Amino acid sequence: MNPAETNLAVFQFIELLSIISILCLAFILFLLSYIKSREKNRNLEEQNRKERLVTETITQVQENERSRISRDLHDTVTQDIRTALLYAHKLGESKNLSEDEKSLLQKIQKIEEENLKNIRNIIRNLTPSEIESASITQLLSELCENTTERSGIACKFYAEETELLSKITTEQKLHIFRIVQESINNAIKHAKASEVSVIVRKENDSADAKTQGLLFMISDDGSGFSPIQEESQDIISQSTRLGIKGMKSRAALLGAKLEIKSDEETGTQVKLFLPVK
Repeated sequence: MNPAETNLAVFQFIELLSIISILCLAFILFLLSYIKSREKNRNLEEQNRKERLVTETITQVQENERSRISRDLHDTVTQDIRTALLYAHKLGESKNLSEDEKSLLQKIQKIEEENLKNIRNIIRNLTPSEIESASITQLLSELCENTTERSGIACKFYAEETELLSKITTEQKLHIFRIVQESINNAIKHAKASEVSVIVRKENDSADAKTQGLLFMISDDGSGFSPIQEESQDIISQSTRLGIKGMKSRAALLGAKLEIKSDEETGTQVKLFLPVK
């Protein structure tokens, strides 16, 4: 082999080593990037798991506290009101009362009967007793009826008949009920709405047409809220933000999509899309 051929072979060998070195370096960089990405994803998954656990714990504590308050109201306040009504009824049978005293006693009875009615509504809103046996449409229909009866504000309910409704679990029903309940409360207390509507229908996911689910839509004709109002520090805005945060937490636990649109002219619309297999 002459010198020229030798130099060419050496050059080709060095070139081959360079290519191999570059490929090895690229592979190592890719491997490091992959490992780092996997580690980042694991950390993110762990963080999401912890956040979900915290949310579940807080939600469970809230439900337990609601149940405790509901039991206390039922076992103490309602019983005391019933006893007071019984005494008032017996006192009303007395022939020694004047007309003014009878009139005053009737007013007391009417107030106590209204108090008993209000306490029962509060208990029903705190813990829907039929959460396991009733369907989600029954629960929401009753919620709207109680809202209209309690506040005097029209709360209209419509539900499309679909087989997907029967596939909702008890836990899902509870979260859906709380989200709708909070939306209605916000419409009445903060948006000063004169009418609220709750609609339930079957729908496909806007991002994936193959995914079917249930859409729960709550609309009102209230004043809505603007970004400026939402960022203010007044008590009403803080209460609204906390309520919305709770709704988002429950939607995350459901694996559902929550969308809130609000305008001072057209009111607020809350959409909860729950994928159902």
